[in-house]
Amino acid sequence: MSKKIILVFTIVLLIIGAYFLSLILKKDDVEEITKAVMALEQPELKVAHIELLEKNKAIAFYEWGHGEDSSFGNVILEKNFLGWEIVRGGSLYLLEDSKLNWGHLELKDYLSSYTDLLRGKITDPEIEKVQVITKDGKEYQARVIKYNNDDRFGF
Repeated sequence: MSKKIILVFTIVLLIIGAYFLSLILKKDDVEEITKAVMALEQPELKVAHIELLEKNKAIAFYEWGHGEDSSFGNVILEKNFLGWEIVRGGSLYLLEDSKLNWGHLELKDYLSSYTDLLRGKITDPEIEKVQVITKDGKEYQARVIKYNNDDRFGF
């Protein structure tokens, strides 16, 4: 009986020790999220913005490609014991004649506080703000983020 207790006690101590070791060795979240996005290995990939959300969850916005092959996208990430991991996302090619390249991602299955994400790269320099009005009249002001000096997007 005492061997079982010692074994259980040792396992519990190892688990607690591993947990505290992970806290001590915790790296910067933004740096780790950036590494996870860069692992997508898209050509000329640049992270535009990282938004930390609920506990251990984030959304990263990124751009990749060049010229008429440019795309803008986002990924949802979740932090687990091994670090940050992409759980969902995607990108869309940027249309040259579009002033606001919209994209949509449903979030309700991944985040408890959010249902949907509307985002778009702003390619018209005259657009200063982005406002969304739903069918039932609710108004939302998009947050506009500037990145890479002059590039902007709203979400």
